[in-house]
Amino acid sequence: MTGTDQDAIELGVAVEASVEQAWDAVVGLPDVRAWLEPAHVESRADGTIAVATGAADTARTVAQERPHLLVTEADAVVAGEDAVLTTTWTIAPHGAGATAVRVTTTGLGAAAAAEPGTAARERAATALAALAVHLEHFPDLAGTGAAVHAWGPSRGRSADSGHERAHARFLAQVGVLVPRQPVTIFRGVPPLAGTCLERRAGHHHSAGLLLLDGPAPGVATLATTGADPVHEVRAVLHGDDAGPIAERMAAQWSSWLAQA
Repeated sequence: MTGTDQDAIELGVAVEASVEQAWDAVVGLPDVRAWLEPAHVESRADGTIAVATGAADTARTVAQERPHLLVTEADAVVAGEDAVLTTTWTIAPHGAGATAVRVTTTGLGAAAAAEPGTAARERAATALAALAVHLEHFPDLAGTGAAVHAWGPSRGRSADSGHERAHARFLAQVGVLVPRQPVTIFRGVPPLAGTCLERRAGHHHSAGLLLLDGPAPGVATLATTGADPVHEVRAVLHGDDAGPIAERMAAQWSSWLAQA
């Protein structure tokens, strides 16, 4: 399956950063391009839920022209057929002190206008929102940082509950996340401190974006994806102790999500 203009999913964002800073963020932030890679899903033995495998390094770089162009490819199964998804990042000046970042994904074929396309479009929007937050708050650190990734299936669902209810339930379990307000994390949930910047509601992918003060400075995304919902916690942490803190944070969230 090859990409065409008809099956393209295209989104963009203007960021308050230089072209070079935006480039470093696109190529270096582990929680940004991850949202553009195919979601790896496997069915449980009982056939009732699906879980993300957490597989990494699924995208291949096929073209790179620093600091303006990055093209990656990834193998995926779309509507039951093998496909190669091609994602193109273009970075260009956008007025005084700003940069335009645009991402285009092709290879979904007819599915681009259906459910897989909606999910991909919503995940791309999360990627660009996270990119903008990183560049606003950590413009000179955007190509660095320690990554956190934890995932788990949505539990406690009724037969008629789907993605939107699962995400609302997930965030309600975590704490009080009100946009532009300090985060309140409930007892028993891995500790987080900071501000909820935004809650993004979608049909197949929803996310909350957090600017973290603790356990280390950084940016976190709490997301739910799919009709058989999968919860993900992704973050990039900064600071001298970011590495060990990120490892501990990933383990804590993986354990919590396995029980939530």
